[in-house]
Amino acid sequence: MSRPCWVGSLSFGLVHVPVRLYAAVEPRTVKFHQLHDADGARIRQKRVCSADGQEVPFERVVKGYELRPGHYVEVTSGELEAFDPKSSRSIELEDFVKLEEIDPGFFEASYHLVPEVEAERQYSLLVEALRRSGRVGLGRLVMRHRGHLCVVRPFGRGLGLSSLYYAEDQIAQDTLPELDVMGPRPSEQEVEMVLRLIESQSTPFEPRRYHDTHRQRLLSFLERRARAQSKVVEPAVSPSAPMQASPTAERLEAFRRIEEGIAALRQVGRGSAQAERRLPERGALRLRAQAAHEVRSREGNKAEEAGASADVDLSEPS
Repeated sequence: MSRPCWVGSLSFGLVHVPVRLYAAVEPRTVKFHQLHDADGARIRQKRVCSADGQEVPFERVVKGYELRPGHYVEVTSGELEAFDPKSSRSIELEDFVKLEEIDPGFFEASYHLVPEVEAERQYSLLVEALRRSGRVGLGRLVMRHRGHLCVVRPFGRGLGLSSLYYAEDQIAQDTLPELDVMGPRPSEQEVEMVLRLIESQSTPFEPRRYHDTHRQRLLSFLERRARAQSKVVEPAVSPSAPMQASPTAERLEAFRRIEEGIAALRQVGRGSAQAERRLPERGALRLRAQAAHEVRSREGNKAEEAGASADVDLSEPS
């Protein structure tokens, strides 16, 4: 479960309800990092002085308000904290208005307003009262060292809270010269035609019918790219590493011949005892001492030259 972003109470008059505030919206935008195309490493941002080009440590950075181009008034964090709104753990509802009287352009962020433990009864009472009144509560909320104008309204099974922009945050249409030039007034027939088109496409609002198709297509593309990049690829040979020949048909054939030779030697080795006793009828052969002794015995050689390491030449006389 997510952590509450604010804990306090909701009150007006004699009503006091301990509540917790949870974010109701989490943007699902696809985020990217900046990488170096040569090695794929992350790019790190540095604080660099525009005057001397030197990197500035964080503790040497101060805030400044620009009076005019190139001229700033420096302030410290301590000085700014003195102007932060007084921290408060209470949302005081000051007025109650109809929801349709608030233009959608004023809505900033949405939250879930849920009761604290053992505050369910007071919470349910406020939910039911707001539903029957047909109105919503306007109040002020201090969160993250900033004051917010907010609206509390029945939402689903409980209460929802939306922070609102202030009137001075709105951009007036008077600043848009395009709206000063209006076309000719449309005819009644043209208006009726558009009304019929609107009526043909009118439907109850169902939020789950609408999806971020751009995000879905982008994620699908990234998944395909990740699968393609995960395939086994022959590693690039470093310039300093010795060049290695890639497997070729000739090398594979040579390996095959070696394996066949080893198999043949193993087969021959099974009858090696008998093979040692077979002497060639012609040619020269260096024999063990025992074999030399046997040969000399058959020939009737009685000379006592036989030794443990005697060599016998059995080649034919020329």
